[in-house]
Amino acid sequence: MVQLNGKVAIVTGGAKGIGKAITVALAQEGAKVVINYNSSKEAAENLVNELGKDGHDVYAVQADVSKVEDANRLVEEAVN
Repeated sequence: MVQLNGKVAIVTGGAKGIGKAITVALAQEGAKVVINYNSSKEAAENLVNELGKDGHDVYAVQADVSKVEDANRLVEEAVN
């Protein structure tokens, strides 16, 4: 994989399953990763804590991406 230092990645469903694996891989390559969850708050927070202990820049944001307002807020929070 390419080094992703300085890049921001938003992973919807990023706390479990394939999304979790993608989140971990992106963080290991240096990306700031924003885990988007709708109802898996505990799983998202656990992954943020786990990756944060290794020095990775990872955040969790609750948003229902089927709603335009939530999707816009997710992107806004990710880039700021």
